[in-house]
Amino acid sequence: MTALQSAATDAEPSAAAPLLDIRDLAVNFGPVQALAGVSLSVGRGEIVALAGENGAGKTTMVRCIGGDIAPATGEIRLSGVPLPAEPGARTRLGISVLWQDLALCDNLDIASNLMLGRERRLHLMSDVRLHTEAAQALSGLGFVDLPATTRAVSTLSGGQRQLVAVAKAIVHKPRLLLLDEPTAALGAAVSRQVEQLIMAVRQQGTSVLLACHDIDMMFRLADRIVVLRHGRVVAEVAPAEVHPDDVIALQSGQDADSSARGQLTRLHGLTGRLVSADPSSSLTLILSALGAALGSERLCIHLVSPDGLACAASLGIAEPLLTAWDRLPVGPKGGPPGLAAARREPVIEEDVRAGGSWAPFAALTRPAKVASSWSIPVPGPRGLAGVITVLRAMPGRPQRDDLDLVTLYAGYAASAIERDLLLEEVTARNRVLETIREMLQTLAGPLPVGQALTVALQALCRGMQADEAALILRESGREPQVRAAVGRRAGKPVRDAADASGELVRTAATVLGRARKDDVAVDVVGTAGGRLLAVPFAAPGGRAVLVARWYAGLQPGDAAALAEDAARSLQLALEREEASIAHQEALTLRRSRELQRGFLSRLSHELRTPLTAIRGYASSLLQPDVTWDAESQQRFVGRIAAESARLGRLVDDLLDFSAIESGILRLQRDWCDLPLVLEAAVACLPPDAAAQVTLSCSAGLPVVWADHDRLEQVFVNLLANAVGHNPTGTRVAVTAVAGAEHVEVTVADDGAGLTADVSRAPFESARRRRAPTAGAGLGLSIAKGIVSAHGGDIELVPQPVGTCFRIRLPVEADVQLAGHLAAAGGAADTGPMPALTAAVGRAGSPSASRARQS
Repeated sequence: MTALQSAATDAEPSAAAPLLDIRDLAVNFGPVQALAGVSLSVGRGEIVALAGENGAGKTTMVRCIGGDIAPATGEIRLSGVPLPAEPGARTRLGISVLWQDLALCDNLDIASNLMLGRERRLHLMSDVRLHTEAAQALSGLGFVDLPATTRAVSTLSGGQRQLVAVAKAIVHKPRLLLLDEPTAALGAAVSRQVEQLIMAVRQQGTSVLLACHDIDMMFRLADRIVVLRHGRVVAEVAPAEVHPDDVIALQSGQDADSSARGQLTRLHGLTGRLVSADPSSSLTLILSALGAALGSERLCIHLVSPDGLACAASLGIAEPLLTAWDRLPVGPKGGPPGLAAARREPVIEEDVRAGGSWAPFAALTRPAKVASSWSIPVPGPRGLAGVITVLRAMPGRPQRDDLDLVTLYAGYAASAIERDLLLEEVTARNRVLETIREMLQTLAGPLPVGQALTVALQALCRGMQADEAALILRESGREPQVRAAVGRRAGKPVRDAADASGELVRTAATVLGRARKDDVAVDVVGTAGGRLLAVPFAAPGGRAVLVARWYAGLQPGDAAALAEDAARSLQLALEREEASIAHQEALTLRRSRELQRGFLSRLSHELRTPLTAIRGYASSLLQPDVTWDAESQQRFVGRIAAESARLGRLVDDLLDFSAIESGILRLQRDWCDLPLVLEAAVACLPPDAAAQVTLSCSAGLPVVWADHDRLEQVFVNLLANAVGHNPTGTRVAVTAVAGAEHVEVTVADDGAGLTADVSRAPFESARRRRAPTAGAGLGLSIAKGIVSAHGGDIELVPQPVGTCFRIRLPVEADVQLAGHLAAAGGAADTGPMPALTAAVGRAGSPSASRARQS
């Protein structure tokens, strides 16, 4: 091993480093610069192709690497080590070259050429061994069609000589293989065989630098393609990312985008963008792509409208011209776009100074920097869809290819325009369906029908883009009545039936007064301008009309169909409302009967016990064969009186309970002083029971707006339960305190407490009746009903021992204000409050309460 080979081996870099590295390579042939600052690299096991026209520098590059010529400047490294100048040394480093001129020795046979420079001693001593190994090498490469290895190279054909040169370069498994036109003289079949050999050596780890003119072969074999032009690297591309046309364009100095493949790629990209783009931006995308394809920056497209042409999109057009071209008539007065639309053929103006179709806009050509133009019609499925106009700053006629490009993009524009029109139609249909869906959901939802009609009409107004809408009913023998109305009139919102315009009512009356077919829309001209649409239909108890109005007269084409569908939905809603009213009346009647039956059942049940006692004592007194002493008679009469009082209380409770359940409990409200009410309730208890009650009221309790007798009844029931259903000696505490917006009263005892069953629902009469000592069991239910009627609440407060009920009663706002003024040091002895308190004291004094109780 030579010192150079040893150094190269020691300097072997990592696999990630390139095998061949060329930096700033320059080669001059006299005044001609063949290579100028060329840099490239070839990785291990990589095929890099050199593309370029004749004279681009491909062969010069191969000769520099192979050592045939020395570069003027630059550096060539193999595995990071500079290459030696001697070609033989480069061969020993593993560089093999297939030269463009093949470099074969014509005076030698095939075997000698194949082994030239790599002969071993055995080859020099034995021709047989030389030819045997040469034949084996050729056979291993698949070159079985070559003549015998003893055949002189000078006698071979051009293709056979090419195969020998290829075999000579490949057979020794080089590290770097340089190929200059390896298949130039070969047929198609043999060329494919050589390509397969190149791929095989690449798989063995050999790096290949391929210089050729065959673009297709480059794309089949190469990992990268380096494009040379005039001795310089102009591009480096990956075959998977470009098209052969792009490489050809780069070789000839053209922009890759201007190639046929570039145009096709642009069209494919445009198609993809149009699919995902918003419809409003489709025409702008098409103009941008067309401008890039033509190399023009000023374009516009006009769409056909009812009154001519309307500019839908533009690029780079000066503002004065764009403003003038915003709306154009069809014909000569519309300039080039108008003339193209009228003729249905391209209008080309090579020089706008000559006038022609630019005559109406001649003054704008110089400020807009327009020297020539061409306008191309855009035909669509429904006729002429629009006109594309291209403006240029230089006079001249466009090339035929440019016109073909505009025609091609006009097809894309026609498709986009048709898609927009279809989208508008679908949107209109969806608007109809969405409006009907919203109306049906509203009318069938939980809202009351009266409120749902207004919400449904609002949805209909939005869907029809109407200014005002109303539903007008006319029952038999009566005048039309506005059931619901929505919209805006004279800038003010229409919120209810009272805001509906008189013209809507008059239109409805006119439509109803004539023999019109139901469920068919009638178009009416408004007296003050605008349009009205009326749909009559049958309604429960008469007929109805749905009326909509457009003040500007811009009525959508689908408004009639939408109004007819909406009228059917409103008809169903009115019928449902009628059925709901009938059902509600039936439910009310049924509940009334149930309440009557329940009341009679409770009345008979609760009255049976005292009536039985009264009848028993009375019958005993009336026995003809028994004489009762005075004491017994007095005792019997006392029991009869007690049971009669009990019977009276039961009847009162049953009446109160029925009134509460029926929701007809009436209160006689007045200003009440709560301490006086509590004292009156305690005074109603027997003396021994009243002695067990302690009453505590905080100072400054406000008066409440309540029914004195009903409140007293509540506290009497609570106190009677506390002392009557607990062991003897049970203490009862009544406390009253003032809150921010209410007065709170608690009635607590230290007795046995309520049973678990009653505690779960203390205010339900059925549960109370199951308590063994609860009497009729209506007291707490009545108490809750009375407190709720006052706007307050009553609750059972859990506690370890005994029972506690808490009552909250609201305080009126003016009473709170008076309390705040008094607390702030206001005139406590003046104003209405002292007189009010005095009146409460007179009305709710204990004596008056006891008088009412008795």
